[in-house]
Amino acid sequence: MGIAALVERNWVLLVLGLLHTLAYGGFFVVMHLKSLAWAPGQVLEPLPWYWEWFYRSVLSEERVLAARRSDLAALHPFYLLTSLALVSLIYVLLLRWLRSLPVERQPRLQVLLGLVVLASVPLVALPNLLSGDVYSNISFGRVAVVHGGNPFIDPPSRFRSDPLYRWVNWKQVASVYGPGWIYPSILLTIIVNSIKPHVITYLLAYKLLALTLHFVNGWLLWTILTRWRPEQRAWGSALYLLNPLTLIEFVGNAHNDVLMITFILLGVWLHLRGFWYWTIAAFTLAVLTKWIALPLLPLYGLALLWQAPSWRDRARKTMAGAAIVAVLCVGLYRPYWEGKATLKILFDAPPQQRLINSLGEVISNDIQREMWRRNRWPNPALVDAIGLYNTAASRSITSSTLRQPGTNELWSKQRSQFIRDRARIRAEQTLAKVNRDWLNGKIRLAALVLLGAACLVGAAVTRNLRMALLAGAWIFFVYCAIGAVWFWPWYVTWLVALAALLDWRVTGRTAVLFSLLAPLTYVFFPTLPDPVWWQRYRAVMIIVPPLLFAAWHGVRVLRETWQRWRSRKLVSVSA
Repeated sequence: MGIAALVERNWVLLVLGLLHTLAYGGFFVVMHLKSLAWAPGQVLEPLPWYWEWFYRSVLSEERVLAARRSDLAALHPFYLLTSLALVSLIYVLLLRWLRSLPVERQPRLQVLLGLVVLASVPLVALPNLLSGDVYSNISFGRVAVVHGGNPFIDPPSRFRSDPLYRWVNWKQVASVYGPGWIYPSILLTIIVNSIKPHVITYLLAYKLLALTLHFVNGWLLWTILTRWRPEQRAWGSALYLLNPLTLIEFVGNAHNDVLMITFILLGVWLHLRGFWYWTIAAFTLAVLTKWIALPLLPLYGLALLWQAPSWRDRARKTMAGAAIVAVLCVGLYRPYWEGKATLKILFDAPPQQRLINSLGEVISNDIQREMWRRNRWPNPALVDAIGLYNTAASRSITSSTLRQPGTNELWSKQRSQFIRDRARIRAEQTLAKVNRDWLNGKIRLAALVLLGAACLVGAAVTRNLRMALLAGAWIFFVYCAIGAVWFWPWYVTWLVALAALLDWRVTGRTAVLFSLLAPLTYVFFPTLPDPVWWQRYRAVMIIVPPLLFAAWHGVRVLRETWQRWRSRKLVSVSA
């Protein structure tokens, strides 16, 4: 086929591919703005000539360095929103076009991977990141390799002399991830230290690892769908591979959720090849990477038991599966096991202490504010207030002035008033925190009950692997929408990966909608201590639309199921 004929046949793909590349280039430009940064990207820092050119030709230095609350940065969230909308629009157009193609005209996997590469170049070089978790992951590997500590117990703050310590956000938090992630992190640390132990080298290593795993996941999806649903393999693989959320969170922010997804998809691939015991091992490694994968293990176990020909075979698979899980858990945890303290972080981590970016947070905040309006509770904004009354600076000022003689009557009165106000506000802060923690505990319990109900429903409908994956996908959805009272955008990537293997009508559309709305968390994240109303209700804008969409389709599916059951019953009665 000549070049002209090739272009004529694939002109839509070429146009969309060009727009796809330009859209991510626009996102790259916007992410130069430091007011949008959650963490520095570092990669471009050693290139002064690049920054001189950028300040001269693209955006001024004053705009790039503008503080978050400055007038100059007022429109920066709108720029981020526009860039996210553009990449999302191109993604939807690509999916729509791929779904319209017959099987024989669908592009190959190499074409989809090429589009990933085009988007990944600017994402790897991002000057600012939308999450600083990669620095925590780097620190966990260094705790084990460089400092000889226990990453499950020793937080980065125990090694303050570490040259990378200043970049870590969660300085007091040990690893909440299991050995499924820690051992790859240790290996990556050894490799980077043998090359050049610099922060940029670490960042590039973690980003390239995430990109490689993203490629592997795309290949696994393509291979699985070729066997399961050949007509779906192009758009199913693209649903995951080209999704803006997966690209930004994995290639841009280097989140380790991509490894958990790799283990899950590897388990599905192994099952299709007849290696059910290796599937259990892969799913166990997924759980040992991030605990949220836990529901997939019992769901898959139920699928195996339903398909077993006899009770003897069921007993054999149950014992073998339990042994595989036990051996992996004990074997991988054993080098760092120090009793209950090894798992203590799972119950003390920030997600267990606060609500954030969730419907639970919205409910909690509204109840607290209403109680404050009724003069029953202190102002809830006091809990997060960053003021003069509860800081080291205020304590030092107060203690130093108390030691000084009162030479000025006005100053003495002001000092006394300051001390009284500080004591009063500290007491109100304490009471507000007690009220908040009590209320958050009730909301967290309700969310867990709903998540447990979703797990029970998933177990009830599971009969085979496909139903297990469908149940797992919707459990992930319920967790992200309701159960995760501590919610961040990358959680939705779990749903996206499984949705690529399932139906488009409900699961696929819900996953796409949720994944395109989730990044709005970065746009609408609040400024403390008292955010504006549209920041307080960001979770409603992000979570409620996919919830309503899923509920509407769920009612339709239930109605159709009821009608089919009733029709079969009437036929059997008439017969």
